[in-house]
Amino acid sequence: MSQQRFVWKAVNAQGIMEHGVWVGDEIKEVQTYLRNEGYLPVVIRTRRTWQRAALPFGTNFQWSYFARRLAILVEAGIPVLQALEIMTFYEEKSTFQLEQWQSIKERVAEGSDLSEAMSLLNPAPNSFVLSMIKAGEYTGTLGKALSEVADESDQEGVAQKKVKAALAYPLLLCLAVVVVLYVLSVWVLPMYEKLFTGMGVELPFLTRVIFTCGRKFPVFLGSGLGLSTGSLLVLRLIGPELWRIRLERSLGRLPLLGKVYLLRDLVQFSRILERLLSAGIPLLEALRLTAGTLRSPEMLELTNQLVLAVRQGKRMAPLLRASRVFPKEGAEMIAVAEETGQLDRMLHYVTQMFRRELEDQLERLTRGIEPTLILILAGLIGLVAGGVMLPIFEISSHLE
Repeated sequence: MSQQRFVWKAVNAQGIMEHGVWVGDEIKEVQTYLRNEGYLPVVIRTRRTWQRAALPFGTNFQWSYFARRLAILVEAGIPVLQALEIMTFYEEKSTFQLEQWQSIKERVAEGSDLSEAMSLLNPAPNSFVLSMIKAGEYTGTLGKALSEVADESDQEGVAQKKVKAALAYPLLLCLAVVVVLYVLSVWVLPMYEKLFTGMGVELPFLTRVIFTCGRKFPVFLGSGLGLSTGSLLVLRLIGPELWRIRLERSLGRLPLLGKVYLLRDLVQFSRILERLLSAGIPLLEALRLTAGTLRSPEMLELTNQLVLAVRQGKRMAPLLRASRVFPKEGAEMIAVAEETGQLDRMLHYVTQMFRRELEDQLERLTRGIEPTLILILAGLIGLVAGGVMLPIFEISSHLE
């Protein structure tokens, strides 16, 4: 068997997220190595080759659909192995999804737990999915755990669709601006420039600037698109997760969009932590697993600090109050929950608060960007039209 390169991300004994690369035959080797070194594995996946980088959507696997179907069968009293056989027996068309299900069924038939069988997949589910299923197996509530995994996956999908929908129209307007400028630069401006040159008209300064920019715009546009596309392809090939993280960090620095990405991570933090605590997972373990689902460096650093504080027997509220990224109202609600011992219940309300704020921010983002881009588009067209019309006005005055 040819060896593979596995990219791993894990939490060390101090609660700090680390990552690295392992060369071996199976994912199980990486898991064994990390646990022997005192790490808590969060993500382990095969490093992509150029073929997989070129086809990024070929291995998309919806864990919500799997968990929902399996939960219904398990809650009906059907054993896990028999439920997996039912799920795979009636599937006629061979798909990547079916191959994953069959792989899980084969490992469960060999004696593995469901969570262990799923952790050996490539790509494996995230830490939240595996932890919830493992907790359900230990507490005898696997059906309920699978239902919560499905609900959580559906909610995450809805949140991502809302973010994409809010950004779709502004991106479309940006594309319209680029297309209009390209059409003006390639077809309209050269025609007028040739006309004025043939007539021997002395062009105003604004008109000369517009014609010069028009000649160079296609070159700059092609160079920019080629450089951006090449950089993304290289990053996807070298580091499958690196390109997405860098892109999101760049977008997160923008004035309005940065708040959206932060609120998305706040919702993710409170929602995942609440689910894990409700499943009976200890707070320290739940915080470590939650860190593996976060994307912004600010929230990841805050979660690592919370892990250290909880390990030392301290409460989370002081750190949350001192944080610049965690809202003060949410910190006070968690402080009350720590006093009363109802942290999981309070996190549910904190999640609702953050989710409403995220939806409001998305609406403000859409309302703020749309008129701005329309004004920019109108201003650019007006500027070009004015620059082209100036020589015409001058010619008209001489003819009179």
